[in-house]
Amino acid sequence: MTAVELGAEPSGVRTRTVDRTFSSAAGSVRSASRRWVRARVQPYAAACLVAAGVAAGLTPVAGPVVWAAVGVVALVLALDLTTVRPRQRAYIFAPVRRLGLVAGSALLVASSFAWLTPGQTRAELVTVVAAGGAFLIGARVSGAPGGPRRVLLVGGRVGAAQLITQWSSCQDVLVAGVCLPEHVGDDADPIVDVPVVGSLDDVVAAATGLDVDEVVVVPGALLTAYDVRRLSWSLERTAVELSVAAEMGGISPRRIVPQVLGRRVMLSVRPGGRSRPGRWGKGLLDRAGAAILLVMLSPVLAALAIMVRRDSPGPALFRQTRVGLDGALFQVLKFRTMVVDAESMLPALQTANEAAGPLFKMAADPRTTRIGRFLRRSSLDELPQLVNVVKGQMSLVGPRPSLPVETMAYDEWIHRRLSAKPGMTGAWQVGGRSNLSWSDSVRLDIDYVDNSTLRDDLWIAMRTARVVITRDGAV
Repeated sequence: MTAVELGAEPSGVRTRTVDRTFSSAAGSVRSASRRWVRARVQPYAAACLVAAGVAAGLTPVAGPVVWAAVGVVALVLALDLTTVRPRQRAYIFAPVRRLGLVAGSALLVASSFAWLTPGQTRAELVTVVAAGGAFLIGARVSGAPGGPRRVLLVGGRVGAAQLITQWSSCQDVLVAGVCLPEHVGDDADPIVDVPVVGSLDDVVAAATGLDVDEVVVVPGALLTAYDVRRLSWSLERTAVELSVAAEMGGISPRRIVPQVLGRRVMLSVRPGGRSRPGRWGKGLLDRAGAAILLVMLSPVLAALAIMVRRDSPGPALFRQTRVGLDGALFQVLKFRTMVVDAESMLPALQTANEAAGPLFKMAADPRTTRIGRFLRRSSLDELPQLVNVVKGQMSLVGPRPSLPVETMAYDEWIHRRLSAKPGMTGAWQVGGRSNLSWSDSVRLDIDYVDNSTLRDDLWIAMRTARVVITRDGAV
C-alpha cells in the first residue's frame, strides 16, 4: 500500500509549513465554531425565549398549563438541534414543521379528551405559533442559509471542471473555489473561471474563509477513501457539510438507498416510473377530474367554439394524430387556431423554424387566426383535450404529446418519454414551454416519467395556473 493510500505525506506533496497550516486550520475551526453557534444555536434560543415570554404573559389567563407548551417547544427544538444537521438550503423550515406536527397532535389529543378549556387551547396555540415565528426570524437574522448554496470542490481538475460546468446553469449552487489533491502553488490556473484556493491540507481554512455551506468531494484517482475520512474529521467541528459527488443525473433522491456491501458503501437505485397501483390510481383521478372540469367549463367551451367558427371558415375543433402511451396513436382535440389548409403551408415555412430538434415553432406564424393567437397565448385552445383524458388517451399531467414525425427521430433515450401517457400540462410547460430548448424539454419529460409522484402532479398543476396567467413561454 502506498504512502498516499495511507494518508501520509510523500516527498514533494503537500509541503506547506506545518506551523502555518496548523495555525490557519485552528483559527478557521474557531471561526467556524462561532459561525455554527450564531447560525444554529441562536434561532433555537430565540424561539424558546419568546415561548417563555408569551407563556408568562398568558399565565394569568390560562394558568400554569400554558407552560406545557413551552416544554414541548423546548423539547422538540432541543432534539432537532442535537440530531439534525443543515443539509438542505431550506432546512430552517424543517424544525418549524416538526414543532407544528408535535404540538398540533398534542393539542388535538388534549382537546379530544377535554383536558383543556378553549382558553387554554388558544393560549398554547399562540405560544407555539410565536415560537415558530421567532425561530424563522432568528434563523434569517443570524445568517441561516437563504441564497445559493456555496460549495467548495475537492478533486482533480477534470472532475471539478465537469461539475462546475454542470452547475453553471443551476441557480441554487455557487462554486466558490476548488482544492486540488496535489500540491498547489500560488499561481495555480483557475478551473472554468473558478479559482484554485489550495490543496487537501487547506480545505478547512478555505471552507471557512470562503464561508461555504458544503464541501463536495469529486472522486478521482488521486483521492482515496482515507482522504475523505480525514476531511470528515477536519470538518466535524464546523457547520460545513461534507458530501461526495455521485453521477446519478435525473434520479430523484427518494429512489436512492445507501447500503453496505462487503464494507463498501453502495447506492442502490430503486426502479423508476410508477407502480401498477399508482398508474391505476392516477388514471382514475385523471378521468374523474377531467369529467368534472368538462361539466364545469361546458359554457366556456361552447362560447369558444362559436368564436372560432365566426372568426374564420372551418370547424371549431382541430384533430391531429399524436403518439400516446407505448407508441399508441390517437386523435388529440384542440380548438382550431390556424387556417384550414395550415398543414399544406408548413413546408414553405420550414426555413423560418425557430425551434431546435424535430419541433416547429414560429412566433409570428402567418397561419394563425386572430382568435387563434388569443387561444394560444391563454392556452385555452387545449381545453378540448379534457375529452382525450376522459377517454384514457391522455393524462391531466404528463409528458408533452408528440407528433409521429417527431418520434421517428427518437433514439432509445428519448423514447423513454412514451412510457407514460401524454399530459395536458407537464414539467415542460411549467419549466418554460416554448422558451425551452429541445434537449431541455426532453430532459424534463424523462425526469418526470422516472421520478413523478402524485405530489409532483399536484405541484405541476398549481404552477400551471401561474404560467397560464403570466403567459410565460406562450407563442
